[in-house]
Amino acid sequence: MQNLKRICLISNYNLYESKRHFSTKFGEAFKRKGIEVLHIDAQEAPLNAEVLLSISRFNPNLTCSFNTLQPISPDTFLWDYLEIPHLSILVDPAIYSLNLLKSPYSVISCVDAEDVELIKSQKFENCFFFPHAIESELIGSGKDQKIYDVVFIGSCYDYESLRNHWKSLYSAEIDQVIINASEMVLSDKSISIAQALCKAWNPKDPSTQEISFSELFYFIDRYTRGIDRVQLIKSIKDARVHIFGDASEDDLATYMGWKHYLQGCNNITLHPAVSYGESLEILKQSKIALNSMPFFKRGSHERVFNALACGAMPLTTETVYWTEAFTPGQDLVYYQSRKWNEANDLINYYLANESVRKNIVGKGALRVSEKHTWDQRVELLQTTNLFLG
Repeated sequence: MQNLKRICLISNYNLYESKRHFSTKFGEAFKRKGIEVLHIDAQEAPLNAEVLLSISRFNPNLTCSFNTLQPISPDTFLWDYLEIPHLSILVDPAIYSLNLLKSPYSVISCVDAEDVELIKSQKFENCFFFPHAIESELIGSGKDQKIYDVVFIGSCYDYESLRNHWKSLYSAEIDQVIINASEMVLSDKSISIAQALCKAWNPKDPSTQEISFSELFYFIDRYTRGIDRVQLIKSIKDARVHIFGDASEDDLATYMGWKHYLQGCNNITLHPAVSYGESLEILKQSKIALNSMPFFKRGSHERVFNALACGAMPLTTETVYWTEAFTPGQDLVYYQSRKWNEANDLINYYLANESVRKNIVGKGALRVSEKHTWDQRVELLQTTNLFLG
């Protein structure tokens, strides 16, 4: 969209305030390109008449939000009212936002390439791949003094209670479908949740016809997130691990948090959740940052880009995307799900070899600066022809 002159960026609430941070930094990148920006904070409620009027007066070429917004009415979004294109930058699995496809003014980007294929399979073409990004000024901001050997910044997913919940809803056969699909997701760097579910489940079975694909996807997503995070952290036996985060807010069944799952792990220190800005300051003082993400096999996560920019070496889930975007062992280090026990030796090696760790971080940060800043994402938008309205 080369003629983009004015954009309205709308942010709403999410845990740790990451989407608000993304919106702010994305807006700064637009301004550096000479594009006028209006920021609107929508919180959790639908936009009121006064806000709609201010947007209309600004007369943007494009409105934009990270993930989606509450519709104005059951079948009408903000962009339907304004009759201009709206870019929904999805940073969570796209299956949770398929209602966006109802609007002729919707434009959708996904941080996972397979999600783009999912959206287009629904006969919706205004969709493209748009990985996470970070602000360029973050690169090289790490502190010389590192006070944390290993950190994990994120929520605990109570996968035990979640399984008890779905077992109260479904038959033993469906329970096994979810478990089998989860095993596939955790055992292969290329098999996505959707692919695993298609292999494990026969939706034509009369006994399961009342169950939707998206229901089972949700349970597999949350279950694998929970297991992978806990098992990765528990596998680290020697180094001191600092966890910043609480129990997930968006699960159907959450009763237990990090304290329950990590009891007896004397090398782990639990901290309360921190804001997104505070998490960056923690990364600047950390040597290694853990990133667990079994939910995206062909997509990105900002935790990796942030860690490299802040001088921390990411130890991330091995996926197709990361092995193609970076060079294993040279500018990024991976662990394999279901081989969590290997993480301890990896961490011990890099903590004992500071020059090697710093070399990986330096090369990784260079890769981020070349391809993964908000300024580069603005340039990508300016070259796309999808915003047709």
